[in-house]
Amino acid sequence: MKKVGNIFQKICTIDNLHLADENARKGKKCKIGIEVHDRNKEKNLALLQQQLISGTFRTSPYKEFQIYIPKERTISRLPYYPDRILHHAILNILEPYFVKMFIRDTFSCIKGRGINDGAKRLRYALKNNPSETEYCLKIDVSKFYPSVDNAVLKQMVRHKFKDVQLLSLLDEIIDSAKGLPIGNYLSQYFSNFYLSYFDHFMKETKAVKYYYRYCDDIVILSDSKTYLHDLLACIDDYFTNNLHLTIKPNYQVFPVSSRGIDFLGYVFYHDHTRLRKSIKQAFARKMKHVHGERRVQVLGSYKGWCMHSDSINLYKKITGMKLFSELGVKVEAAPMTGEKIKINRVLNKAVEVIDFELNTSKFNQERSRKCLKLQIKFEDELRVIFTGSSMLVNAISMVDKKDLPFQTTIIETNGFYQFT
Repeated sequence: MKKVGNIFQKICTIDNLHLADENARKGKKCKIGIEVHDRNKEKNLALLQQQLISGTFRTSPYKEFQIYIPKERTISRLPYYPDRILHHAILNILEPYFVKMFIRDTFSCIKGRGINDGAKRLRYALKNNPSETEYCLKIDVSKFYPSVDNAVLKQMVRHKFKDVQLLSLLDEIIDSAKGLPIGNYLSQYFSNFYLSYFDHFMKETKAVKYYYRYCDDIVILSDSKTYLHDLLACIDDYFTNNLHLTIKPNYQVFPVSSRGIDFLGYVFYHDHTRLRKSIKQAFARKMKHVHGERRVQVLGSYKGWCMHSDSINLYKKITGMKLFSELGVKVEAAPMTGEKIKINRVLNKAVEVIDFELNTSKFNQERSRKCLKLQIKFEDELRVIFTGSSMLVNAISMVDKKDLPFQTTIIETNGFYQFT
């Protein structure tokens, strides 16, 4: 792996510190720390820049407090200035390098790869490969954040970066507390980075096909319980010897069809997805106690959870609301949506035809040739294809729209496309 250097100066620029200040205050404009900082904003940022360049920056003392929902944890808080601004300044520059390290099926703290993306990826694997995803290994790490070994993390950072000043700054922040302080902005990325080499070990060395991780929660799917138990022993060995971590004793190897996979706030089965029981209970409790504008906010939040699972009836039961579709109002069909792609992207791959339109081709209007606009679901996403293939046009013209959707594979034979 090529090490990255000569990036410390980018962190220290006054423009980057201003950008970090803007990012750090998003959603926190009424905080007292921001008000105090703004009284001498330019002077403070210039002083922070000077401390970074001279190597005299030191992390402020942490203030700790306890939270009890969803579970008891110790939260560590740093002041807005200079620490939270600095953490944002560091990630403004380092985030792209961290993200390049992460495999596709790591979902925590990565833009565009949150809970919904993880749920979609897992749901797609279960739905389309039931015979290969019959069993699940589910594990998480015991006291993950406090258990991160500072020395191991610093060594990993040295595998990725070679900038001496940057390494010195990151060492100072890493050594400011034992493990990774929960609530520290950089801790989110450090935690993902700490497990990133393990992710590559699983995907590349062990060739695990169905592997999903959200922070320290890990789900692995297979068609063999024996394989998963053997893999568990391998993971335990890797964690112990390389990362100094311990797997929680409540790990599980179980058939998906009978228990479902409790992951990302949902319980996943091969043919449907439910909300986690604790989220359903929290939804019901809040509906009894919130009113006015706060009730509207809560409704919007939990409706999102329900709409991303097969829980719309639960939503109706808890809220007592009807859906628009139940009001008997007829509306015109919405235009086809989805990214426009070329037909060769889906050749010889299973697709689901959602809708179609046959229109006169704008390139052959005199001959009244037809153009087919095809809306499909491909890799669990809506896509739109335009084609003038006469064989596809003739085939689709014989399909009654009441029979939609249907599954098919588009193949090419002797230069002609056809459905199978």
